[in-house]
Amino acid sequence: MLKHMSETVNTYLLSDPDDLIPMDRNEFYKEQIAVFKETGKPSRAVDIVAILIFNSQGELLIQKRSYDKTHNAGMMDKSLGGHIKYGDTVDYTVMVETVQELQTPSIVLKNQEDFDKTHELLQKYLSTIAIIKHTHGKVLILPKLIHDEFVSIANKVHLYFGVYNGRVRPADGEAQGVLWYSMGDLTKEMERFPDTF
Repeated sequence: MLKHMSETVNTYLLSDPDDLIPMDRNEFYKEQIAVFKETGKPSRAVDIVAILIFNSQGELLIQKRSYDKTHNAGMMDKSLGGHIKYGDTVDYTVMVETVQELQTPSIVLKNQEDFDKTHELLQKYLSTIAIIKHTHGKVLILPKLIHDEFVSIANKVHLYFGVYNGRVRPADGEAQGVLWYSMGDLTKEMERFPDTF
């Protein structure tokens, strides 16, 4: 039986969010849970990508996280995303996440003009490829459900938006399922069941 390999991720002290410090992912969460329990706030952020995927009808793809996940198990979440491994670029991580979680390749673009031109060029092919655009990066402190307990974890979030019209097949172990929501229906769902998001 193979032993689960440790994953080194990018972390940053909140007092110096520009100084990257590689750290074992499990050690980061162990440390930050202990810090939160002691002080009530995080001391370090972890680098993640968060990708919101829309289809051409303007519906947003929402992932229901697997109950086997350690963080936010069974909750409704972003379309896709994950931790940035130490040594990987942010855009490379987006490409990996679209292949792993959306099971389709993607093109990542840096600006709106290139995104618009690529969207026009590839409109007929959006059932086989996703086009993704970076928007911004920001440190956010959000509650995470970890082992049935809410803990405030700091994330250096790199937010991306994308368009994809193809078939969605949740990757094994990643998601319980996926749903397409109109923005109106998503708003109603979040107001009615806020604890599921």
